[in-house]
Amino acid sequence: MSKIKFGIGFEKELKRINKLYSISESQLSELKNKEFVKQYRNAYLNSRFYNELYRKHGLGVNSVKSIDDAEKIPIITKDDIRHRVDDLLTTNRLFVYKAFTSGTTGSPLKLYRDYQSVCKEYSYGYYFQNIHGYNLGDKVISIKGDLDKDEISRFDKSLNTLHLSSYNLNEKNILKYYELIKEFEPKVVKAYPSSLQILSTELYKKGLDLHIPIAFTSSEVLHDWQRRIIERILHSKVIDWYGNSEQTIALGQVKEKLYQDVPLYGHIEVKENHIITTGFINKSFPLIRYQVDDIIKLKCDASCIRCCTERIIGRDNQYVRLKNGQQIGLLDHAFNFNNIKNILAAQIVQKVPGEIDLNIIPDYNFTEQDKAELLKNLTQLVTEECKIHYNEITEDQIIKTKAGKFNLMVSYLDTKDKDATAKEILKEIDTA
Repeated sequence: MSKIKFGIGFEKELKRINKLYSISESQLSELKNKEFVKQYRNAYLNSRFYNELYRKHGLGVNSVKSIDDAEKIPIITKDDIRHRVDDLLTTNRLFVYKAFTSGTTGSPLKLYRDYQSVCKEYSYGYYFQNIHGYNLGDKVISIKGDLDKDEISRFDKSLNTLHLSSYNLNEKNILKYYELIKEFEPKVVKAYPSSLQILSTELYKKGLDLHIPIAFTSSEVLHDWQRRIIERILHSKVIDWYGNSEQTIALGQVKEKLYQDVPLYGHIEVKENHIITTGFINKSFPLIRYQVDDIIKLKCDASCIRCCTERIIGRDNQYVRLKNGQQIGLLDHAFNFNNIKNILAAQIVQKVPGEIDLNIIPDYNFTEQDKAELLKNLTQLVTEECKIHYNEITEDQIIKTKAGKFNLMVSYLDTKDKDATAKEILKEIDTA
């Protein structure tokens, strides 16, 4: 599909990426400097937002001559650009595609991508998966929120991929999932860690397992205990990928506890409680010194050309637990359906199984229709068996971590009760 969709562009990108993995540190450093300066000048000359911002800070088009000058450039956040997204563009809107962030704080951000950035994104992702054993045409199972609760499976012949709904993964349907996967005989599964954990846990409870050689996980933090359960029940080698919808950062797992940024995707500045990122692959919608509120722990020196990371903290997907014990994750999708608007932030809090508090910070344009649509979306995900208490709150009522971050989902359920099955599986693994 990628070859058909991008044609010669896809092949050229793969050759370029392959070469980048083989060049020296000094060569890569020189290329990164050129890309950083090129993106800065592109933004200064062609983006209304950046031209105004940089002039305000006394910067000219030639003020940045290398990455060493990065500190001169003001940092931008989601809130800074939320209402000026169109002004960031360096090209006509007719030549870009609209996209949205995942909404892990309950407030998705509108973005734009051009043809080149989409091609590069696919190429980087495929190259990474290819070096770990996946080839175009291999049988793939995908469990990534592509299907809603009305559909369990759908086959995409062009990609040889069987899509499975993450929302119907439960004790009631597990035998159906088991038969679908076993009959399909996939070489690869691509999924959120939480989806594979739920699949593995329900299989374990039925005394079943599967044999899927490779598991590619992304979009959430992959915990060590999740990896162990998935590898034990699915007999998979788990390979993790960290990236963002904004196309400013991409880290690929090279060893079990080691991630490395992919070459020339962007530039990363690691701070104590966040990351500052500059994307290189999207020229039409540049994000320069853009703050990402995840935390990564460096394995190597901060000045290293290829950022080596041993731990990623953030985007930690927790689950809503129903009274029957079923876990439901991927709750950020409730805020993406039909492009829910006019929400500054949201948080889902659970204190007892089968009930949640939906806490919303509304924008001044927030309407009863917005509220009804959001409640409808969330109910579709957590089912009508879960009682939703709707509340409108203020910024100071948001529950934050010690690092000052806030997550979409906050659970106060007893961890011992919540992860009893996981601990049982791990105990079996350790004594096997």
